[in-house]
This record gives sequence, C-alpha cells and structure tokens, in this order.
Amino acid sequence: MQRAGNKSPIILLAVLFFFTACSSVGIDIIQTGPYFPPKKPKDIELYQDRNSVKKSFGGIAIIHSERFNCDVSIQKKILNKARKAAALAGANGIIYYFNFDANTINSDLKEKCFFSGLAIKYIDDEVKLSTQAI
Repeated sequence: MQRAGNKSPIILLAVLFFFTACSSVGIDIIQTGPYFPPKKPKDIELYQDRNSVKKSFGGIAIIHSERFNCDVSIQKKILNKARKAAALAGANGIIYYFNFDANTINSDLKEKCFFSGLAIKYIDDEVKLSTQAI
C-alpha cells in the first residue's frame, strides 16, 4: 500500500529549482567588431549611458540576457557575467541598462527585466596597440 500525501520530494525539488533558476540567468554575446586580447573582468568599466564615457570608443560586442526577476542580487550577478564576457572579448567597458517592463509581471507579482549592454573598446587604446606592433 502506498502512502498518499507524502509531498516532501516535490517540495524539495521545487525549492532546489527556485534556487538554481535564480542563479542561472544566461547571457548571450554577439560579436559586432574585432575581438582583442583578453583583459581581467575587474578592469572592465561600467557605464549607464554613453555620455558617461569620456574617451572615444567603438562597439565590439552586444551582450544580452534572458528575462529574469529584477532582484538587485540577480542584477549584480548579471553584471559580473557581462564583465567576464566583455573581458574575454578584450573590451575596456560596457554601456548597459536593465530594461524594466511593466507588462512582464509574472504570477508572483515580481517585475521581469533583461540586461542589454554594448562592450566597448577605447580608440586610444587600440591606436597604442597598433603602433606597438609596428
């Protein structure tokens, strides 16, 4: 005879899914220019608008995330992932924003958003690299 009502494994799986779903928001990177030698993620500067960038620059990649619950802790994780991706592309910085869309509120009444960024390379930095190669 089977025991009815033992929901412990289901609850455990639901809790496990919740914690892994929060930490596994994926990002995509699309190359729009040449890649350069990798940098350290901590050296990637973050800008919330292009007017904050005080040097001439060019875009080398677009970075985009899937939609996620807009918790600040998840936003920080996304920024770290984006920094790592930009560093691998040899970028100097990322111009980014989080798109908050009121139309994407899910059943938990939590706002959904996504990350979008442009990995940038300073033009002065590129000129220095080309003159060193000559």
